[in-house]
Amino acid sequence: MKRRSLLIWLVVAIAVIVIFIIPSAISRKSSDFILAITTPVSRVLVSAGRKITSTFSVISEIGNLRKDNQRLTEDLVRAKVDSARLTELEIENNELRKQLEYKEAHPEMKLVPTNVVGLDPTNFYDTIVVDKGSNDGITQGIAVISLGVLVGKIDEVWGESSRVLLITSKDSIIQVMLENSRTTGILKGGISGMTLENIPLDTPIAGGENIITSGLGGKLPKGILIGKAGKEISAKSDIFKAIEVKSPINFFKLESLFIVSGV
Repeated sequence: MKRRSLLIWLVVAIAVIVIFIIPSAISRKSSDFILAITTPVSRVLVSAGRKITSTFSVISEIGNLRKDNQRLTEDLVRAKVDSARLTELEIENNELRKQLEYKEAHPEMKLVPTNVVGLDPTNFYDTIVVDKGSNDGITQGIAVISLGVLVGKIDEVWGESSRVLLITSKDSIIQVMLENSRTTGILKGGISGMTLENIPLDTPIAGGENIITSGLGGKLPKGILIGKAGKEISAKSDIFKAIEVKSPINFFKLESLFIVSGV
């Protein structure tokens, strides 16, 4: 009987060990094993996740920087445009002020203000087009000046514009005068510059002497400044003197002018 009871308790003890203790130990070992395997993977995944988050953050910042850069670039362009406009307005105002001062200083002249609106495409160095024409009382042959200096004469007239033949043109011939000696001559234009010709050999010419319109022939008033006498270019065998003429006007930068409609 005692042996049977002992055997029963032994069986119960073994059953308890099998049912509760061994599975628990196995479970702990399995958990440790699984944890040992998954921990490095988990660490890698967490690190990768952090890197991905950081990458998206950098991409977002780059996008914001690009937007800021684009906005700053547009602001800079607008600032440059505004600055250019202000500079242009300042130049125009200075030019108009000088022209107005000249007009006020010469009330004896009937001056019509005009602006250069084009160049003759077939004669780039010879003519310009201005924005006054027959509707403004402009007629052929009258003088066009810049700050009191002759730049040309009206060559052809249309309703709202006119073509000006510049005195630098090879087709321009004007009767002029040396201001000191009152000797007259012919002013001719050309590719190499303006020259004063048909001056008697015995005529004294001071360096830098003013050359003005003579008022002889045509519609150009007498006394309009053309330029100054330069060096003599005539040969010893010539029967007349010829000299270079230097104008103070830059003919490539003509903008605001006056047409002399009368005196």
